[in-house]
Amino acid sequence: MYRFLVVVILLSLKLNTFGQLGGSQSFAFVNIDPTGRTAALGASTMADFKNDLGIGYHNPSGLNKTMDNRAMLSYNNYFADINSGFGAFVKHFDSIGTFSGSITYTDYGHFDETDETGKIIGQFWAQDYVFQIGYGNIWERDTHFTYGANVKFLYSVYERYIATAFAVDLAGAYHRPENQFHASLMIRNLGYNAIPYVTELVDLPLDIQLGISKKLQHNPLKMTIVGHNLQRFDISYVNVNSRNKNIDLETGEVRNESVSFGDKMMRHVNFGAELVFSDNFQIRGGYNHMRRRELAPETAKGAAGFSWGLGIGIRKFTLDYAMVTYFPGVNVSYFTVSKNISDFKKAKPENY
Repeated sequence: MYRFLVVVILLSLKLNTFGQLGGSQSFAFVNIDPTGRTAALGASTMADFKNDLGIGYHNPSGLNKTMDNRAMLSYNNYFADINSGFGAFVKHFDSIGTFSGSITYTDYGHFDETDETGKIIGQFWAQDYVFQIGYGNIWERDTHFTYGANVKFLYSVYERYIATAFAVDLAGAYHRPENQFHASLMIRNLGYNAIPYVTELVDLPLDIQLGISKKLQHNPLKMTIVGHNLQRFDISYVNVNSRNKNIDLETGEVRNESVSFGDKMMRHVNFGAELVFSDNFQIRGGYNHMRRRELAPETAKGAAGFSWGLGIGIRKFTLDYAMVTYFPGVNVSYFTVSKNISDFKKAKPENY
């Protein structure tokens, strides 16, 4: 297990030590939260190994036999009539391990195509897809360790522009079920841009993550903290078009906004909390500092960066709902349903 974690770190440093963010990467849609639970917890669930297929999508070392024969469907009502969906299924084999298959799509809708004069000459559409196969298993030498990998094929089509890429996720985790403690290290989106949108190949959104999850004893509170984009310290974005500009009184030049050391550190951290009252009822909340700092307006930030949700179990169905605030007054809703398909099988008669 230790060798595996070392390999993960060395690969990430070698392949994308100076990986850039925002504007220099493609296929960013691969990082969209697929399910209601992951969204409600502020994208802070990669270290929490509840029986949730959405965890396996993010972190394959979380795939386990309790997910056997479980299926999940999720819908995300995104911005400006953008729709996103997710479907997954997991199968466990005692002699091999746990496998998952999933499809994620993002549909941006139809657009009017115009000529240089503005005359409408037709329509075109834009969509993104992630086809993923995952595998997870227990480390034979120590049952407290698990490992896993995802293999992805990314397909994107915007009008006549088509792009494809291949990517892998590598993950390792440490579990202490008796203490309800989990920790995980993962590298996401190691890959290759096979067909670019234009002539230039662009990097995939590499992301090294380290997370921990702990449920308090005799208390329904479960807390999760995840550090993301650890391959690069400064992931901040400075808005050069900010309205609140500082002027140097001596030179008369505009001073761009500066980001403090503490703010740069906080942009790497997502927080999640879950009140687990029972297997059939949970209340969740999350905070994403980077989302709040970069998407909220300079004044009246409101609830930007915060998220909340519910988990309800009804007749062996698990229903998850989440609402995420990206901008004051602009909320995104997630709806997820999951079930073990074995429950659909009718019980055999006693004399069968």
